[in-house]
Amino acid sequence: MGCALVLATSAPAGCGVASGSGVARVWPPGGSAVFSPYVDVTLTAPFDLTGVATDAGARSLTLAFVTAGEGECRPAWGGQTAIAAPAVTAAASRLQAAGVALRISFGGAQGEELAERCHNTNSLQTEYASVLDRYHAVAADFDLEGTALADRPAMARRAEAIARLQAQSGRRLAVSLTLPVSPSGLSAPALAAVRAMVAGGVHLGAVNLLAMDYGLTEARRHMAAEAILAVRAAHRQLTALGGELSRWSSLGVTAMVGVNDVSDEIFTLADARTLARFAEHRGLGLTSIWSLARDQPCAGSPSVAQATCSGVADPPYAFSRAFGAHPKPGVPPRRDVDLS
Repeated sequence: MGCALVLATSAPAGCGVASGSGVARVWPPGGSAVFSPYVDVTLTAPFDLTGVATDAGARSLTLAFVTAGEGECRPAWGGQTAIAAPAVTAAASRLQAAGVALRISFGGAQGEELAERCHNTNSLQTEYASVLDRYHAVAADFDLEGTALADRPAMARRAEAIARLQAQSGRRLAVSLTLPVSPSGLSAPALAAVRAMVAGGVHLGAVNLLAMDYGLTEARRHMAAEAILAVRAAHRQLTALGGELSRWSSLGVTAMVGVNDVSDEIFTLADARTLARFAEHRGLGLTSIWSLARDQPCAGSPSVAQATCSGVADPPYAFSRAFGAHPKPGVPPRRDVDLS
C-alpha cells in the first residue's frame, strides 16, 4: 500500500517505517493487498479499532462514513462525531504506525455526502482535503446511494473537487466510487455517476460494487453466485465505456457478511471463499466486507441484520480470513463473544 498521501500538510508521523532501518514494515506481513474491510466509525457502542484491526489482520481499513454535519458544509463521522475526535484519531495513528493503510469513505446510505451540502467547489475541495490530510489517507472512497445518485449538481461539484485534489497530488490520491449493484449490473443512475466522475477528470482506481440487498426478486441463488453475476455484468458495462475502467483491476466488490438487510439474503463463509477465489482469479483491484465489527457471531441467532455481529455461527474474523487477511500468529481474538 505504501505510505499515506499528504495533500496540504507536512509529512505524516508514522508510516510503518521501522526506526533507524529505513525499511517500511507492514503488519501483518503477507496477506491480501487488495482487501480493505469497512470499519463503521459511527457505532455508538465502544469499538476497539486498533485491537480489532490487529486481530483481523487486514493490511488496509476503510473508515466509514464521513457525511455533512447538521446544517453545515462541514465533515463529521456520521454527521455527528467530530472528524478530530481523539478516540478515532488516536486509533488511526496507532494503526498507521503499525503499517496499516487507511482509506476514508465519504457518503453511505445515511446522511448527506459533503457535495450535497457544500455548494461551493472550493469549500468542498478544502473539506475533503482536511479529512484526508488528518488521517493521512491513501485513498478516498465515495459511497453514493439513494438520493445522492440523483443529485446532478452535487455530482459535478464532487468530480471537480476530486479531480483538483488528484491534480494537486500528481494523481497519487487513489479514488474509488462505491455503488449499489444488482446481478444484472449497475443501474442507470449508478452508471451515470461513473460517467460524471470520468467526465469531470477524476482518475477512478476502482468502481466498488455493493453486492448486497438486491431485493426479494433477485435473491434466489447463492449470494456468491449473485455477486459474481453482478461483477460480470458491471464489467461489461464499464468495458463499453472504454479506457482503463475496462480492466478487471478497476473493479471492486464488497459483501455484507452473514445476515443482510434483506431477510432472504445470507452471505455465508462458503460464499466468501467462492467470491474471494473469483476476485483473485480475475484480478479485482479491491475487495471488502461490511463491516469489520460484524465479522463475529451473535449471541443467539437473530433473523435481522445486526451492527456488531454477522448472525451466523462462524468464528471472529472468519470472513476476513476468507478474503486474505493474515492475523498475527499465535494471538487469539481479544474480543470474547457470548454464544449462549
